[in-house]
Amino acid sequence: MMVIIFHNSAFCKRQAEKKLNRFNLESWPLNPESCPPMNILHTECGLNWGGQEYRTLLEVRWLNSHGHRAWAACDPRGEMFRRGREMGFAVLPVSMRNNLDLSGIGALREIIRREKIDILHTHGPKDSWMTYPFHLRGHPVVRSRHITVPIKPGIQHSFIYRFGCRRVIATAEIIRRTLIEINRLPAGRIDVVGEGVDLAEYSPGQDGAAFRREFNIPSDAPLFGIIAMMRGDKGHDYFLQAALETLKTHPQARFVLVGEGIGGRRVERECRERIDHAGEQKRIIMTGYRSDVPNVMAALDIAVIASVEVEAQSRIAPQTFATRRALIATRVGGIPELVEDGVNGLLIPPRDAPAMATAMRRLIDSPELRKKLAEAGWQKARSELSIDTMMEKTLAVYRRAIQ
Repeated sequence: MMVIIFHNSAFCKRQAEKKLNRFNLESWPLNPESCPPMNILHTECGLNWGGQEYRTLLEVRWLNSHGHRAWAACDPRGEMFRRGREMGFAVLPVSMRNNLDLSGIGALREIIRREKIDILHTHGPKDSWMTYPFHLRGHPVVRSRHITVPIKPGIQHSFIYRFGCRRVIATAEIIRRTLIEINRLPAGRIDVVGEGVDLAEYSPGQDGAAFRREFNIPSDAPLFGIIAMMRGDKGHDYFLQAALETLKTHPQARFVLVGEGIGGRRVERECRERIDHAGEQKRIIMTGYRSDVPNVMAALDIAVIASVEVEAQSRIAPQTFATRRALIATRVGGIPELVEDGVNGLLIPPRDAPAMATAMRRLIDSPELRKKLAEAGWQKARSELSIDTMMEKTLAVYRRAIQ
């Protein structure tokens, strides 16, 4: 059973007038970071841990460190809640078992009332439906779309994007285009806010020597790394194929797989079995989950994004750029929006291990090319990809949602 709460237009008008009066939008400076303090509640129903969940927590942290008050409401059964608490993020437990989790909706209502929430920013399918009643009551809701898989045509599939929020944030231009072309969303309601990186956390000054020592990797060995949750769409199998092929001609190279599996950990198990079968445990290393990713990135010479699908811009790209490291990436999703082949990285087709191996050998043989790509990436990170730039764009979306 679904309960639809229809809004009263006079009530919504009064609510909107209150918001406008509070924020005095006519006098709001053009620089969104200069906006009055806001209370923002992010919601995320996902139970796994990945880039989407991590980005949401980083947004919450940034907002809290820049004069706003922000929280992430997430399912207490999920990894985001557990890890968020461990890392000291402002996470709140809210049940999100289905689209109409009444206990969760009640918890959201209490948080909105208690903390005087100005903006609801949703990230997942269940939580977006759970915030629908608040949207109908005039509360500003922003919906983020993080994945490039198109939403099926038909109003039943895109209902929340069309009628359940005031603004939509696409985390890559390719997502925006599909929402317009396939789902017929008005272009004027969609904003693109791509990935950002903390330039203080990821920088050329980070020291990766300790990571190399931990795994007995020689300081002069060309080191490639894939940093990603171990699931099928991240392309670990192709990375392994390319690594084994590269070792035939460049035995001094080393390779690390940084991350852990999900669910039954099938991909993680298959990778370990393949490495063991090849007898390459010393030259191809599985590290498991690491909380010190900046140091891991600093230890690499070349980072690899091997994704085969469902990739927006990938947070690994700006992190690699900011650390001034070279990058090999597959031409999928929104990655080409950040990586220009031969300029700040090498782009290869997805599911093409021979092409990946060729790119690996090319970068081993040409330190000059590695340096050129890394330098261009670093310049791009500094000028376009800081988390400050990303969050200023996000605050501008919030402003438009309140108007």
